[in-house]
Amino acid sequence: MSFDRLIKLSLLGSAFVGKSSLITKFVDNTFIMSTTTTIGVDFRAKDVDVDGKIIRLEIWDTAGQETFRSGLGNAIFHEKEGFILVFDLTEEDTLKEINNFLVLINQNCPPNVLIVLVGNKCDLENQFENLEEKIKEILPNNEFKLFKTSAKDGTNVNELFEYIAKTLKENQPKSKNEYLLKNEKNLARNGFVNILEPVPKIKKSKCC
Repeated sequence: MSFDRLIKLSLLGSAFVGKSSLITKFVDNTFIMSTTTTIGVDFRAKDVDVDGKIIRLEIWDTAGQETFRSGLGNAIFHEKEGFILVFDLTEEDTLKEINNFLVLINQNCPPNVLIVLVGNKCDLENQFENLEEKIKEILPNNEFKLFKTSAKDGTNVNELFEYIAKTLKENQPKSKNEYLLKNEKNLARNGFVNILEPVPKIKKSKCC
């Protein structure tokens, strides 16, 4: 099937936050309970109709921070117009680690990429409290669009990818991402993650 616009995206986030499950839910409308992690990088594609135009979303999946030790980092960032930063609503530490991935985006991408924040596993009861306050504390002055999703029951999954397709339908954003602009020096100074340095593995128990 032909398409009018190709948009390449990458999902970034700690291991076991549900990145692969979100992609599978969107592309195949299925959910498989799994405790295995993605190895390396892979991508899936799906076409979305936006105002009569067919937008093909090419969605790249990653294996969390361990990917960047394998020499596959370029595949994650090359030609990507948008990034979905995923954290687990039941694991506050995965939200804190979002800054690590922002550092990598800042180091490896043009300054005008679209960034969307996703709190996954909203179907679970043991979510950490005061989410909005935590986000403001960890990501001050950010203006990222936030979606609370569930790869298990499908909450906001289609809405997430449709928002990205609509936002990037015509062109890549022309202006620099405001959060990166305001925090560029701070991100570089703190240097949470260097793409060439090993990153400790993070153990989690679920992937939904």
